Amino acid sequence: MIAQVSGTLIEQKDKELVLEVGGIGYCIFTNTIKLNLGEKITLYTELIIKDDAHELYGFQTKEEKDLFKILIGVSGVGPKTALQMLTLYSLPTLVKIIKTADSKSIALVSGIGKKTSEKVVIDLKDKLDKFSETQERTNTDLVEALLSLGYKDAQIRLVAGLVDAKLPIEKQITEALRQIQK
Repeated sequence: MIAQVSGTLIEQKDKELVLEVGGIGYCIFTNTIKLNLGEKITLYTELIIKDDAHELYGFQTKEEKDLFKILIGVSGVGPKTALQMLTLYSLPTLVKIIKTADSKSIALVSGIGKKTSEKVVIDLKDKLDKFSETQERTNTDLVEALLSLGYKDAQIRLVAGLVDAKLPIEKQITEALRQIQK
């Protein structure tokens, strides 16, 4: 098992990056969004072995890695879907969504339907006590609006935390679009 990888970022695509470690480039799927080439980083990793591939998933915190492992334990949620959940929602927001049984917000994640979102809530609602949900306020209306406008998960995640959730939804959308334009 590869629990952690530290190295220099040499390539990055959407949710995939290559870290050079001792002359070897490791391809890692990640929810990490903004990194600079040449930057030295450490990721907490989980190795997923399939019949046709060995895939490495990396996270900036141990808490994210732990939640990822719990998510892939739910029937119907594979590693790419779990990663998608952690890309669209920050860890505290996702924990709050699950604890409050907000299956509608989980169903917004690409690859998750109504039945799977309900299964995630039922299976995990009482299993997330060790995770913090206080860092951010959930703003699923803004996420849903930006998804319907065709924006990608990475763009939404970047701006969702910058918008005041107390504003009316119309002003939140306007502010989010302004942030995306930057």
